[in-house]
Amino acid sequence: MRAFVLTLAVGVLSALSAVASEPLIFHTAHFDDNTVVNLGLVSNHATEQAGYDYDVLISLSQGDATSGSAYIDPGKHRAFVKCSDPAKVSVRGIDYPVHTVGPGGDDWKDDLWRAVCMSPVS
Repeated sequence: MRAFVLTLAVGVLSALSAVASEPLIFHTAHFDDNTVVNLGLVSNHATEQAGYDYDVLISLSQGDATSGSAYIDPGKHRAFVKCSDPAKVSVRGIDYPVHTVGPGGDDWKDDLWRAVCMSPVS
């Protein structure tokens, strides 16, 4: 019984720490009015959706670089990612082709693909 309770406690603590962790920021956009928008990868797991490899949830936060004010969107936005050719990201049923070469940074969908499909393996 003691082992069961200990195992349960470790599982709950692991789940709580995973929920409390910050999303992986995969794209940042800077605007002329000092607005900064960050897109973060909240969750990423293999999908059963035909034609895609991953089902992801994305967070959005917006801040003002001069005043420090911030807005964090309470919603999580779903997307599907296909890593192999033709690489694509799907949002609300619309497929967007992804540029898999080059430095990235210009298009959030390209950056999402890189964060999901090219993450280092340890």
